[in-house]
Amino acid sequence: MDKQQTIAFIEDQLAAGKISKEDIFSIASRGAPVSRSVMPTSSSKNLISTFYGIGAIIALIGIVILIEQNWTQIGFGGRILVTLGISLTTYVAGFLFNKDHQRIISQIMFTISSALAPLGVYVLLNEANIDFVWPYQFYTACILFILFGYALWATKKNILFLLTIGFASWIYYSLILKIFGSNYNSDLLKYASILLGLSYILIARGYQSISTTIDSSNEKEKKAVRNVLYGFGALGVLGAGIFVGGFFDLIFIAFIFGAFYGSVYLKSQSMLVFGALFLMAHIVKLTSKYFVDSIGWPIALIVIGFLMIGIGYMTYELNKKYISNKLA
Repeated sequence: MDKQQTIAFIEDQLAAGKISKEDIFSIASRGAPVSRSVMPTSSSKNLISTFYGIGAIIALIGIVILIEQNWTQIGFGGRILVTLGISLTTYVAGFLFNKDHQRIISQIMFTISSALAPLGVYVLLNEANIDFVWPYQFYTACILFILFGYALWATKKNILFLLTIGFASWIYYSLILKIFGSNYNSDLLKYASILLGLSYILIARGYQSISTTIDSSNEKEKKAVRNVLYGFGALGVLGAGIFVGGFFDLIFIAFIFGAFYGSVYLKSQSMLVFGALFLMAHIVKLTSKYFVDSIGWPIALIVIGFLMIGIGYMTYELNKKYISNKLA
């Protein structure tokens, strides 16, 4: 009996109920040796990813502290070495680790490189007594956008899609501030942030169709990328919109409920959370602005408290009924 016949026989016995899956697992655990080539379980993969992420964060914090505490002692060469030097090294390492079983560490290397590169450019310009402003920020963002865009094209890593969008956003803001001025409190900058947030949401939506060409082996990572983009999109729209004020306060309510609808339609937990948080914040804002003098602060607090409870319950139910079950 060859392999295919054996498998067919086992399937027939399973269908007839003469043996169970537990019987097969029991036999396999007793007789089959553990192969070194067996891939790690999902839980072990998550644990490894967590250690990689924690290690990267600790390394970045260490580099920043090293530079801050020893700015004079390590000199210009040392500052460049621990910023641009490590950034270049980790960038190259991201390509070297471009194997399926090294996917996570490759993405960690690219993330460290992307975080240190702007710091290295700042150190380089600071040594030349040049302020890190326009056009140097614009040029830096463009160069990094090209470098990490190439890495995305070459390695198809999910994290590089986010990094590339991040540098494109830097380019966008540098152009906005150059063309319309650097008043960070202007309504124009707030509307620009709303537009960028909407762009993130559209990009995340489009990513569902193009992600088959980007590290298509890991559906969980692709969902994480989409959720991050949906979250930042909601944060951009709602975070900027809540500070516009005036007549926009009424329009902003539509934005919030649009976030709730979008979270259900797009199956995005991050959008749901931000929608709930900004609904709470907007209720506090409107109550303190328009109703405190008429109903009194204690009554306003009571009303706000019960509204928060209602929003929390509504958010929980929406997530449970329309999002969590769909993501499972």
